[in-house]
Amino acid sequence: MIARLRCMTCAHALNAINAALKLTFASLILSASPAFGQADAIIIDVNADIAPRCGFIGTSPLSATAPRDLENAAQLRFRLKLDCNTPFSLGVTAANGALLNQDALNDGSGFAFAKTYYLSVGIDTDRGVIASERCASSELVTAGTCSFASTVAGEGLSSRNGIAIDRDATLQVEWPDQRELTRRLAPGRYRDTLTLVVGPRT
Repeated sequence: MIARLRCMTCAHALNAINAALKLTFASLILSASPAFGQADAIIIDVNADIAPRCGFIGTSPLSATAPRDLENAAQLRFRLKLDCNTPFSLGVTAANGALLNQDALNDGSGFAFAKTYYLSVGIDTDRGVIASERCASSELVTAGTCSFASTVAGEGLSSRNGIAIDRDATLQVEWPDQRELTRRLAPGRYRDTLTLVVGPRT
């Protein structure tokens, strides 16, 4: 009985070893099978370009009517939409460098016939708002000393690395109370024109 049991134990052990060897062999065959007859590979490159663009959305001229009495302090805000998919710069120039009296010239009467105003600019980009310095209108004439005074698209206030797709450019125009200045203003209509240019940064 004991010998027979030993024999049966041996038979089970051999069967287990054979089964393990079969499994191992089968797994070796399966793992090796992908190495036979690999298919050819085809690589297709797809290339496309997006051209840089930068401009204002909407072309209507903007205007604002100041408080009825120009001698009072005032603050005006203009908001324009930008469409710039590349870093850009915004430039501003003033035609006169001041609000000039349109109805009368300086006649030596002691009145002032021009009023200085101040301008600051902000551009909203995907990397935050870029704010300019505050410049006097006399610094905004062509070749003026204001850092964003420019007639060339792509020069002026830089967006740095930011872009502005359907985002705002904001201009803030302000002037002080005339009573804080040395001379009162002569009667008449006063005017200046700001020209804005925007383009991919040069």
